[in-house]
Amino acid sequence: MSDRYNVLFESIDLGPVTVPNRVFQPPHGNAYGLGDQQTNFRAEKAKGGFGLIVQEYSQVHESTDVTPVDSGFIHDDETIPPQREMVDTVHDHSGKLFVELWHGGATAGNYGSRRPPLSASQLPTGNYYTPKEMEYDDIQEIVQAFGDGADRARRAGYDGVELHAAHGYLISQFLSPFYNDRDDEYGGSLENRLRFFREVIDSVRENVSDDMAVGARYTIDERVEGGLTADGEGLEIVRRVGDDLDFWDIDIGVKQSIDDMIAPSRRHSKNYQMDFVKAATDELDVPVGGTGRITDPDDAVTLLEEGYVDMVGMARQSISDPYWPRKVKEGRVDEIRECIGCNVCVSQSRQGIPLTCTQNPTVGREAIWPPEEYDEAAEPKAILVVGGGPAGMEFARVAGERGHLVHLNETEDVLGGRVNFEGSLPDLGEWNRVRDWRATELERLDDVAVHTGSRAEMSYDDVESYGAEVVVVATGARWSEKGETSGTHRPVPGWNRDHVLTPEDALEIDPSGRRIVIFDEEGYNVSAGVTQSLAANNDVTFVTPGASAFDQALHTFERGTIFTTLFESGVEFVTHHALEEVCDDDVVAVNVHSGEQTTLEADYVVFTTMRKSIDDLYRDLTANLDSLRQSTEIEEVHAVGDCVSPRRIADAVYSGHELGRQV
Repeated sequence: MSDRYNVLFESIDLGPVTVPNRVFQPPHGNAYGLGDQQTNFRAEKAKGGFGLIVQEYSQVHESTDVTPVDSGFIHDDETIPPQREMVDTVHDHSGKLFVELWHGGATAGNYGSRRPPLSASQLPTGNYYTPKEMEYDDIQEIVQAFGDGADRARRAGYDGVELHAAHGYLISQFLSPFYNDRDDEYGGSLENRLRFFREVIDSVRENVSDDMAVGARYTIDERVEGGLTADGEGLEIVRRVGDDLDFWDIDIGVKQSIDDMIAPSRRHSKNYQMDFVKAATDELDVPVGGTGRITDPDDAVTLLEEGYVDMVGMARQSISDPYWPRKVKEGRVDEIRECIGCNVCVSQSRQGIPLTCTQNPTVGREAIWPPEEYDEAAEPKAILVVGGGPAGMEFARVAGERGHLVHLNETEDVLGGRVNFEGSLPDLGEWNRVRDWRATELERLDDVAVHTGSRAEMSYDDVESYGAEVVVVATGARWSEKGETSGTHRPVPGWNRDHVLTPEDALEIDPSGRRIVIFDEEGYNVSAGVTQSLAANNDVTFVTPGASAFDQALHTFERGTIFTTLFESGVEFVTHHALEEVCDDDVVAVNVHSGEQTTLEADYVVFTTMRKSIDDLYRDLTANLDSLRQSTEIEEVHAVGDCVSPRRIADAVYSGHELGRQV
């Protein structure tokens, strides 16, 4: 390890707890609940060198039910045994494990329990309910529930607890004037609004052991008008509570500003929260940690050396590469798999879908697919991979790690496939890490040879004569030029006119000063990026059959940024409409509910409605598989990624990884 990184591996005391290094995983949900999957997920990070792992938000009371999400739980004694097992497993890898004690307040829908949500005040939440303003007895019951949660954390063996006083959950609902309009001893003045937080701290302190740390995750700037700010009451709360806590985990944003709280790379560059965190670090004598898409070891060192933080927090980066600290310590910095900030992870878990990751397909499957371990192939094969997109690259990498002799052939001059296009769209440059990390890893593997360009083009005859024992077709998908949607399953009449374009076509021409209609059902990053690119110099109308555009970007927290950018560019949105026909210089759009038709002028029409698999080679090979087996060395033919089913990049990577583990 370079001396440059020594500071990352200095120990630090959080109250009575000594953490072995300065790299920690802040709490984050994964919808795994409690049990083996959760245990293996957290333990893998300790195995990878994270000195401190904070288990996700764990409910302290039945009145904070987040059904259908399977979150952390610590509200009854039945939750203790699986958590004790998780603690023991993390300890086996020399890590420390804290648990985050949480009550969601108004943000907990209580869909399972049917109990009314509780909050400091009865203010709208944006959901189908309005919370109950907590009475005095309610407050005391929840204060005691935090203490009871701390007691269970002690009995489970946790090294410490972190109070969730952030992100617009119950504690911060009392702290913030944005949520709290009470006029009793728990509202009004800052000292009154602090009362609930102080009582929770006291209750927790009374129930933990002397060798446990007590800290808090805290939102210093809520990024909403009328909320706490880092140059106002947000910082004053830090001053007043100060070393009543053993450590602070500083963050920004609440539910209404969630695209700042868990910002995608489309919205913010790396390390984007650090100036806010430093405001607290400068005020406090106890350790302060912070996050905000820290991915680079050199950045992490700089943040420590320049006093922005005392501990470097990595949530999404620890998902993308749970072995980040170990790789830094072992001098393998170039092997770090950096997060791309796509937010596929959180978009899954907040809907109750078990967490996944674009970069790391082993997430949630650590028991059967250890991220850094590969079973050696019992009988190494000569494998030909046709196509160097995310699925083909990932398959070739995993198969090469297992000892197979792999040739990866890609007809373009560079690897990457669809990533090259999507990573070129506005604000998505970090997505190219999907390509770049795999390309670097392929170069490292002695048993993998990569061929690109026209010489690597593979016809049926080329495959037949190649000498491979296993053929993997990863030829991807193309955007349909016909405009089919889920509502029609048929081409739009006029689709074959010269001015109808696919997304790739649209960015290869220079249609400045034109009237462009984009017909979309993808609802995600390609339609957003193409629209943004074209809107700079054209009059753009965006047509979608849905009630809103970019629905697939809602849970990745990109949609607000996309809309702001496009509205500022003058894009006109026509929702609830499909295209009925493309004419010479206009299109006919029809309201999908009323049937009313509208004519829109159009010099160009761009379809972002569906992609279709490029699977001709795979179909030809499998149609003659028996003959191939008899006349060639070929034993198996497989297809992976978009060639099988056009989905997200994350799904393509997973498909390639899965086959790489199996072949």
